[in-house]
Amino acid sequence: MERARLGQSDLEVSTLVFGSMGRTRQAESERRRVLDAAIDSGLTSIDTAPLYDFGDVERFLGDALGGRRDRVELLSKVGLRWDEDHGEVLFATPERVVRRDSRPTAIRRDVEESLTRLRTDHLDLCQIHHPDRRVPIEEALGELTRLRDEGKIRHIGVSNVAATELASCIAFLGARGDALTSLQLHYSLLERSADLKLLPSCLAAGVGTLAYTPLEAGALSSRILDDEAGTRARGEHDPVFREPNLGRIRAALADAVKPVARERSASPSAICLAWVLGQPGVTAAIVGASSEAQLAENTASWGIALSPDELAAIGDRFATIVLDRDLDATLGMKIRRRLGRLRERLTRIVAKGAE
Repeated sequence: MERARLGQSDLEVSTLVFGSMGRTRQAESERRRVLDAAIDSGLTSIDTAPLYDFGDVERFLGDALGGRRDRVELLSKVGLRWDEDHGEVLFATPERVVRRDSRPTAIRRDVEESLTRLRTDHLDLCQIHHPDRRVPIEEALGELTRLRDEGKIRHIGVSNVAATELASCIAFLGARGDALTSLQLHYSLLERSADLKLLPSCLAAGVGTLAYTPLEAGALSSRILDDEAGTRARGEHDPVFREPNLGRIRAALADAVKPVARERSASPSAICLAWVLGQPGVTAAIVGASSEAQLAENTASWGIALSPDELAAIGDRFATIVLDRDLDATLGMKIRRRLGRLRERLTRIVAKGAE
C-alpha cells in the first residue's frame, strides 16, 4: 500500500484510488466483494460522483460502506445536473439531458444529496466535475468554501478545467489565504496533453493531481494483446479498439511495455500504471476493477519503481502514436464538433470579459 498527501492539504489518499463508475451492470454481491478486496488491499480512497449511474453508485457505496466510513476517503464531485434547464449540455441519453450547473444553489444541492446517498456527514474531497462557463468559477468555489466551513466537505478541488481556469482557481483561493487541493484530469500513456501546462502548473502551485482513465478502459492492458473476442466487442463502440489504432497500441505495448513486464514478472497494465505514478506532479491514479484478479494486477504497480531510463523509453515510444478517435465521424460530424469546441471557447472568453 502506498499513500501520499494530496496537494498542500492534510488529506492522505491511496496512490491508487478505487474508481466506482460503471459497475452497476455487475451483480451487487460481486461489486461488494471487489470493493471489500480493494479496501483490504489498501485502495481506501474512493472516487465517486452524483453523475455515476445518476446517484445509484453513491447509494451502493453508502450501503456497502456501512460501519467502515472511518476506513475510507470519499472523493466526490458537483456541478452536473439532469433536472434543470440551466447550462451547456454535457451529454444526453434517451431518458436524461445532463448539463453543467455550477450555480451555488446547485452545488449545495449536489453536496447535500450526495451526503444522504453516501450515508455520511462529510466528503473528504469535493471537486467541480466540469466547469459551468455560464457561472464564474469563483462563485462555485465560494460556495464550496462555505460548505467546507460548515463541515460538509473537507477539501476543495476541480476537474476537467483548462489551464486558464486552473490559474483562476488557484489565484481566487490564494487571495483568500486558501489553497486548491486537487485537479482531476485525464492522463495516461495515450493522453498526455496535461504535460504542456496543467501538470507543471499543479507542481508549481502545490496542487495534487488525480489521473483518471490511466489504462484507457483496458487499451493499455493485456486484454488488448490477448483477448481478441473482447477487443472486437469493445471496438464496436470505441474506436481506440479498432484499426489502425489497435495495431499502433499493440505495437507500442510489445516494443516498450512487455519487455519491462516480463523482467518484473508483472502485467502490462501494472507497468502502465507504474509509468503514470512515476510522472512528476501525479499524486494518484484512479483505477476501476471488475474482479479481484484485475484488482491484483493493478495493485502490483505499487511494487514497481521504474527507472528514469525506463520511464523515458516507454514515454518516448508512446509519444510516436497518433490515434484517430473519430474513425466513424463524417466530415459534417467533425465540423460540428469543431464548431462546438469553438463555441465553448467563445463562451469562456465572454464570461471572462464580463468579470
